[in-house]
Amino acid sequence: MTNSSAHNRDYMNDSLFRMIGIPVVAVLANYIYYREECAVYHVSVWTTLLISLILTIILWEVNRQVLFRVRRKFPDVSQTGKRILFSVIGFIIVTTIISMSTSYILDAAGVWKHSITVAEMVHDCVLDMIFVTMVGGTYEAIYFFRKWRSSFQEAEELKKVNLQSQLDSLKNQVNPHFLFNSLNTLSSLIEEDKKKALIFVDELSRVYRYLLQNNECELTSLENEVQFVKAYFYLLQTRFGEGVKLEMNISKDCFCQNIPPLTLQILLENAVKHNKVSLSTPLHIHVYTDETNNLCVVNNLQKKIQSVPSSKMGLANIAAKYRLLNQPEVIINESREHFKVVLPLIAN
Repeated sequence: MTNSSAHNRDYMNDSLFRMIGIPVVAVLANYIYYREECAVYHVSVWTTLLISLILTIILWEVNRQVLFRVRRKFPDVSQTGKRILFSVIGFIIVTTIISMSTSYILDAAGVWKHSITVAEMVHDCVLDMIFVTMVGGTYEAIYFFRKWRSSFQEAEELKKVNLQSQLDSLKNQVNPHFLFNSLNTLSSLIEEDKKKALIFVDELSRVYRYLLQNNECELTSLENEVQFVKAYFYLLQTRFGEGVKLEMNISKDCFCQNIPPLTLQILLENAVKHNKVSLSTPLHIHVYTDETNNLCVVNNLQKKIQSVPSSKMGLANIAAKYRLLNQPEVIINESREHFKVVLPLIAN
């Protein structure tokens, strides 16, 4: 979610709350604060009600801004403690200034027809703080519930996307066509080069082991993903020979960063699936980290003529995972000669 969306969500759905809450608080405060002034000093009840309404609007709107500023700085459920602490500090400072200033102005203007003592000013300030805390607590409770519900829903959706991704990958790897090609390759290797056949079986087992071990993980380290992709690429290269080439230039400093599991495998699979692969026109795949520590996957573009248009489910799956993890968007660039995907690496 962008900062603009989060900012807009802060201001959503409280118009009705304010329209009802401000008059109710103003009337209640008028009864609590100014009952004595009306009875003893014969101040008009309409005068005190107007003062109470104006003061309530000022306190509500100013403290509302304090609440939203703190909320934008500490938006997450895990930051609830900090958000409450800084909100309360802000409420105390703002409410004290507004309450004391209002009492001083009204006293200087002679509205109450008697001098207000410091004790009375402090008493009024404490009452103002109680009302502000009650209203602010209501805002925070609603916000916390919405964030918790949103986080829960996103976690559930991410689990579904991850499960679908793993199932799709397993389906693509275990389908009869893949097994037929792998077994054919293995059969040829056994006759031609038994040592190479053993390596092929070992790499094939590493591919399946990684798929099964990461079936329920949201993230995996880049180092683990790279090791898996090397095993997966070995199977591709054993099948296609020099028709497919993989070059990796990844900074060692980035190996501890994370990405959703099977992301690189999906991109390699897409490259082979949608492009011509042959000795005369080899497919070059380049995986590298750029100066901003993004992971880039680039291949030369030599599209196959396909009777059925691509569904682009693999790329959509990767993009959905990044959105659900609240990460920057995956960038996809296609030119006449190259296809490039830029993946933000995720810190621990």
